[in-house]
Amino acid sequence: MNAIAGFRRVSCRRFTVDISFRLFETDNRRRLVSATKYVNYGDRGFWAYDIVLGVFVKYLIDAIEATGCSRAPFLDKALGSWRLAPLMDIGFPLEKSWTPLQRQNVLNFVEEACAKLATRDSIPMEEIVNWPFPGGSCLFHRGLKEVRTTPVIELGRAIIALLRDELPKAPKGEAWFFTHEGRSTIRMQPSWDG
Repeated sequence: MNAIAGFRRVSCRRFTVDISFRLFETDNRRRLVSATKYVNYGDRGFWAYDIVLGVFVKYLIDAIEATGCSRAPFLDKALGSWRLAPLMDIGFPLEKSWTPLQRQNVLNFVEEACAKLATRDSIPMEEIVNWPFPGGSCLFHRGLKEVRTTPVIELGRAIIALLRDELPKAPKGEAWFFTHEGRSTIRMQPSWDG
């Protein structure tokens, strides 16, 4: 498998963002995968670096699967897309249609993932790239030797705030962006209201 890294500007109806990406060539097919993923709940959300989201998703899925609750229909559906979120350009959807009890269950699992992450200072990349994801895929290292857990936990706390409608708005014309270094902002089109 060959990978080509690059940079491009992406625009859609609500925003423009510059993203880095990687282009994979496998079986004579090319797949473009961006380094940034959009985490959304209803019409609000923020951006996350794929490796940070990938680490969080792994811990979230482990927390859910440890309880046996992954068989609940709403979680089974969510897990299907969450497993792919760090690998494909589908974002990380949090369903506005969840009942209050379903949302609380997800909040509990997010809190549990954060608590488990807090038991470690960092995770070496050798471990991360060997985590199994669908189709034998793995997370791309992005040149990092390790991922510190503090920024990953900060991403988890932002998901909690988003689900509780407590996430503060980013400065005007900007969106929250969670990277391997922590929370920052990225400039968006002036019409962006994130």
